[in-house]
Amino acid sequence: MDGFICVNKAAGPSSGHIVGNMKRLTQSKCGHCGTLDPQATGVLPIAVGKATRLSEFVMNGEKKYIGEICFGIETDSYDKDGRIVQEQDASFVSAEMVQQLLPQFCGEIMQTPPPVSALKQDGEPLYKKIRRGEQVEVQPRPACIHYIALLHFMPASPTNAHPRCQIEVSCAKGVYIRSIAHDLGQLLGCGAHLSALQRTQVGQFCLEHSYTLDQLWEMQEQGDMSFLLPMNEALAHIPAISAENSAVRLLVHGNDAPAPLPLPPQISSQPASAPLRVLDSYGRLLGIGRLKTAESSAPLISMDKVLVDVDKYEIYEAPLVACAIGNFDGLHHGHRALMEELYRKKQLHHGQSAVITFSPHPLSVIRGQAPELLTDDSIKDMLLLDYLGVDRIITLTFDQKLMNSTPEGFIDSTIVPLGVKEVVVGYNFTFAAYGRATAHTLQELCAQRGINVTIIPEISGPYGVYSSTNIRRYLSEGNLQAVNAMLGYWFAIEGKVVRGNQLGRTIGFPTANVLPIEGQAIPQRGVYAGRIVHRGITYDGVINFGVKPTIGGEKKPLVEAYLFDQQLDLYGETICIYFGKFLRPERRFTGIDELKAQIALDDQEARRFLAKISPTAHLPKRIQ
Repeated sequence: MDGFICVNKAAGPSSGHIVGNMKRLTQSKCGHCGTLDPQATGVLPIAVGKATRLSEFVMNGEKKYIGEICFGIETDSYDKDGRIVQEQDASFVSAEMVQQLLPQFCGEIMQTPPPVSALKQDGEPLYKKIRRGEQVEVQPRPACIHYIALLHFMPASPTNAHPRCQIEVSCAKGVYIRSIAHDLGQLLGCGAHLSALQRTQVGQFCLEHSYTLDQLWEMQEQGDMSFLLPMNEALAHIPAISAENSAVRLLVHGNDAPAPLPLPPQISSQPASAPLRVLDSYGRLLGIGRLKTAESSAPLISMDKVLVDVDKYEIYEAPLVACAIGNFDGLHHGHRALMEELYRKKQLHHGQSAVITFSPHPLSVIRGQAPELLTDDSIKDMLLLDYLGVDRIITLTFDQKLMNSTPEGFIDSTIVPLGVKEVVVGYNFTFAAYGRATAHTLQELCAQRGINVTIIPEISGPYGVYSSTNIRRYLSEGNLQAVNAMLGYWFAIEGKVVRGNQLGRTIGFPTANVLPIEGQAIPQRGVYAGRIVHRGITYDGVINFGVKPTIGGEKKPLVEAYLFDQQLDLYGETICIYFGKFLRPERRFTGIDELKAQIALDDQEARRFLAKISPTAHLPKRIQ
């Protein structure tokens, strides 16, 4: 049994106790992905079987906590389980005082861990030295806190002698929330300790999709093992590369092998040292590897961790059995219905699927002008391969020859050579000269050649027919809610970061600027809550699309992305910007001070919106 279990830990048992429970439940080797103190609750990812070799890729992910701080009582462990060192009057502490101090804890800081902790000194945990009465000296070390906010403040009262507050923290590995509580008490001059802690997220694992021990045992007794998350799915945040069968034979033995060319954009934009999920042609996880590049040779895949049993792993050729044909601009819910049918066909025939699409857009050749595109090629390829169950993308050059082909000629030159048994198209599919051949023509002619054609009917939703044309209309009207609902994911723009006027840095809101490509459909000018993806890492932020009228203006509208609590130099890097919620239209302000005040309000509103939704809400659900 191999995979991950997201445990919702209760207060009391240690992380080791939870691991022991999971060993008995799974009858497999287990380990936790980042310990939780006994009195802490919440997300504790458990690696099972071969997944124990992948713990680092979970532990290094973003962590989120909700902590309660009690002011006026200081303990030696910085939490409620420690020995009280000092007790003082803290009735003067207010929400405003806490609010003013919290920004000091944000960003790259130096943090001193609690002396009563599992940190080792001379090979022994510090808490053991403390128990023996030894003096220990803990040195500050770097810590990265992405976001910290005051959620709730409870002043001192007749029934509550000590004021308390609740904070939310998003941070990297190695941050101690206990130290934040202790240091905040020191700054206020009254002492403090962490009175409660709940972890709500570790990388891809979140509280909403976790299980208590009782729930896990009950499911196991009923033969329901759906709580076990496959390794490949748990590591979906790591970009994937699919190896050819010839390369797989080398990779499963730990040898380097040629990478498939051309490299997908999400792979080629990464540094060579970045980890990759290495898959075979059927999407099975072979292990974790990296790219090795040299100027004189093609890139190689180098394996760091091989996760398959060589003696049990079977390499087999996967025939192409089904294909879908179309432009698929936007890959909306209508297209998804088509891709779901394509996935069923390939499962039925135990093979691979392909999408046949065209470049340039056929209307640019037929009419001399194509519609504005909702998705560029790199985003379309990513959605098809990573989320919509497609194995290959075949892009045909749409030229005069293809445009003027006969229906029979199109089928015999394009579909028949693929050897597929199934073809899936939409109800409005047309092809051949003047587009006179319809989906039903394709169905009749393919039947004569032993190929089955499935036609997906028109599909509608709350905003009308799912179509690229309809979505473009809603986008031009500024109705982002309708656009995202019809797409099934958030509208996105991808591009390279260009130099801006650097004004954002001077007012405390540095931005990454991207110019939409020519022919890209664009949203209404204004401010949005959104997400920014760079090299496989997702950041929350505020997005402005427009010409910046307050500070002199731009000739062309551009996208400005402010990443919450980050100081990244993204110039020249490719990023993908997802538009989640429209906050307000673009407008001219009377000056910089008014602009700064409004940006601060936009920041708060965007954080509130993004904090309430799933870390993957900007992406479509995987077809599987």
